[in-house]
Amino acid sequence: MNFLKAYIEVKKAETLEHQQIQYLQLTRFRKLLRHVLQNSRFYRRYYHEHGISESDINNLTPQDLPVIDKQTVMENYDDVVCDPALKKEALERFIIESPDPRSKYKGIYRVLHTSGSSGTVGLFVYGPRDWAIYQALGGRTSQCRINPFKRRKLAFIGATDGHYAGVTGVLEAPRLMFKVMVKSISSPLDEICRDLHRFQPNNLFGYPSGVSLLAKEQIAGHINIAPDSIGCGGEPLIPAIRKIIEKAFNVNPMDFYGATETMTFSIECRSHHRLHYFDDWFSVQVVDGDLKCVRPSQPGKIIVTNLFNYTQPLIRYQMDDEIVLSDKPCQCGWPFPVIDKIAGRCEETLWFATANGRKEFISPLVLVEFFVPGLKKFQFVQTGNDRLAMKVIIHGDKEVVISAIRERMAKILSQKELNHVVRFEVKLVDHIQNDPKTGKFRLIIPYTAR
Repeated sequence: MNFLKAYIEVKKAETLEHQQIQYLQLTRFRKLLRHVLQNSRFYRRYYHEHGISESDINNLTPQDLPVIDKQTVMENYDDVVCDPALKKEALERFIIESPDPRSKYKGIYRVLHTSGSSGTVGLFVYGPRDWAIYQALGGRTSQCRINPFKRRKLAFIGATDGHYAGVTGVLEAPRLMFKVMVKSISSPLDEICRDLHRFQPNNLFGYPSGVSLLAKEQIAGHINIAPDSIGCGGEPLIPAIRKIIEKAFNVNPMDFYGATETMTFSIECRSHHRLHYFDDWFSVQVVDGDLKCVRPSQPGKIIVTNLFNYTQPLIRYQMDDEIVLSDKPCQCGWPFPVIDKIAGRCEETLWFATANGRKEFISPLVLVEFFVPGLKKFQFVQTGNDRLAMKVIIHGDKEVVISAIRERMAKILSQKELNHVVRFEVKLVDHIQNDPKTGKFRLIIPYTAR
């Protein structure tokens, strides 16, 4: 399936009634389930243990299946994927040896990695068909018409030096629609502003915290750009950040919500700025601590099935964030359900002073996406104005992994001219505790917050 075919199919669903979309979702779910029972050793074994076989498919709904999570996927990775040529160790080597986000594993597969705010490292692979549908959904969320004679300028500010979901998605944006510039959030702030001013983007996309920094620079007169569309994703777009972005650019930013596991998942509608999730390609349940579905207007954890990834299927996959589904439809005309609230965690930016006294930041985006082979889980703790510690749980050769961690962090600090200022240490641990006050895991703990 190519992009144009997928785009037409995606746009067609926008005209369907809710019941038609539910039927389409169930049809796609059962087709995916048949595929995994035939091609995934893990799912075939896992469902057999729960008394589920291929003969049951036509009577099953997503709620009938057991739940999995990131740890389960990563511990069974080689058996989860539906192509036996995909091996976890080889994919980890590929990410390190081919850091360009545009490079494909074996010339076919897009390989993405993330820890998310959970601190547990994950690998997620998309085949050509999977990626075409993701791109088509991206075309839906951009709400732009295809016009090869008048492409829009799209600027992305985020982590750019690895196979991260954001930069990979932007660099692979359909050239029929966009001319693209990506800029590392690890670059000095004045450099980011200078390059954006030269590019003059129509569309600006990045973390809310990163875009708000640019908004402050615009207000201060250090940059002068006029995007007519601003998208924010990766962390909650809180009212205070939305307000400063509107003040700087006279544009109401669009809130995106997604993850490496789902890619394009939801976006605000332009009419009412309510967040819609795309249930034609995602089956979603919101559950309590006992995995029982909660009613709309009640908070709960997300259980999602990605209905287009046939390469690394994620069926009844538990995410870390909590959401609240709305019990009221939106008046914009989109048939997709509405998310009222997202209780995803907004990690804090770390600030340090350079050798010449200038303040520089390390974006949470860079730390969330921190990756080296052998790193299982981690947490950053700023222990002083010039000190940063990283607690790590490692598998494999500890000396090799710690050396790679130090090399990776040295590069991050060097980009911000902090390599001779910040004292960085790695602490090898067996367990990383959750916050005793909230019971939740904190990936980044700034010095001022301790």
